[in-house]
Amino acid sequence: MKNYWGDKMISEDFKHGKNFKYGEQCVIEPDVVVGDNVKLGHHVVLKSGTRFGNNIDFADFCCTTGICYVGNDVNVRTRSCISKSVIVEDRAFIGAGVMTSHTKNVYHHRPNMEKRQHITRIGMGAIIGSSTNMRAGITIGDNVIVGYSSNVVKDCIEKGIYIGNPVKKVTDLTTDLLVDYPDNWKPYTFSQEMLNKYLPFYKGAVKNEFI
Repeated sequence: MKNYWGDKMISEDFKHGKNFKYGEQCVIEPDVVVGDNVKLGHHVVLKSGTRFGNNIDFADFCCTTGICYVGNDVNVRTRSCISKSVIVEDRAFIGAGVMTSHTKNVYHHRPNMEKRQHITRIGMGAIIGSSTNMRAGITIGDNVIVGYSSNVVKDCIEKGIYIGNPVKKVTDLTTDLLVDYPDNWKPYTFSQEMLNKYLPFYKGAVKNEFI
């Protein structure tokens, strides 16, 4: 099932567009598809179900952990984790060491714990500051900026700057700081086939409650 490209382990069915570049000691599992002008740094891991758009810089030691989408013109910096079930919309920026998640219930060795998976969305043109942690199922709105080392435990929908532990909105954004929407842009959604295959415990959107 694997091909070895020098010091890299790449699945035979890996699909990529034009001008694909990759660093040392990368691992790409089966059922991974990336677009044109994608650059992977050193020691990158892309798990099965990963989908990348075009014009993406995915830096050293970054990883995905399963079904996810990283949109066009996205920059993901060193040691960030794009978890299973995360959608990063076009023109977003993910700082270094950002951690996302796909479940709020840790059911390891807990047979009576409800199994729930949640979709996390990082909006078009959003910025997530370095060392930020995000709870599963969070929605970051379009053009939202989350400051360095924040703890995101609730949705951040309105355009503005958010920061803190827990995160809170501190100011609005002026129109000159907003990223323009691409032509004919619309939010990304996972197909039902992908959900059935990779997120069997996803039951749809839920209220933004603490568990």
